[in-house]
Formats: sequence, structure tokens, C-alpha cells
Amino acid sequence: MNNIDAQEKTARGTWLLITIGIISAVVSLFAYPFIFGVAGVIMGILSTKNGSRAGLFLIVASIVLMGIGLIFSGVIMNYARHYLGI
Repeated sequence: MNNIDAQEKTARGTWLLITIGIISAVVSLFAYPFIFGVAGVIMGILSTKNGSRAGLFLIVASIVLMGIGLIFSGVIMNYARHYLGI
């Protein structure tokens, strides 16, 4: 019974890491791409260490979105401000 509870807590914690990582990766498109992109990569590494295969996708997605954010963050932010009326 303890083994099942431990697996459930690990799975819940892994999905929390993946969720935080995805949010960080998307935010890296708009603001502070290097900081949020690295945070997404770290969350992907931690979730991979917990045994999740989604962590590899998160690492790659964070690196790609961080690169796009580093190149186009000003342009993306101007479009967002224009369409959101900020």
C-alpha cells in the first residue's frame, strides 16, 4: 500500500513540474526569455529524473521557445500589447 501512495505522490509531483515548466516556456516568449527558458529546462530535467517521458519534450520545447523569445521577444510583446490594448 505504501508503494502505491509513493507512486501517486511522485506522479502528482511530476505533473506539477511539467505544468510549471510549460508555463515557464510559454512566458519565455514574452518576457525574460533566458530566465523563464532555463526554468523550463530545469523543470524538464527534474521531471525526467522522476521517470516522466514528457520531461524530454519539455526540455526541447523550452529551448526552442527560449530561442524564439530571445530573437523575437520585442516583436511578440508589441503585437500582444497592440491586440490586448495594453
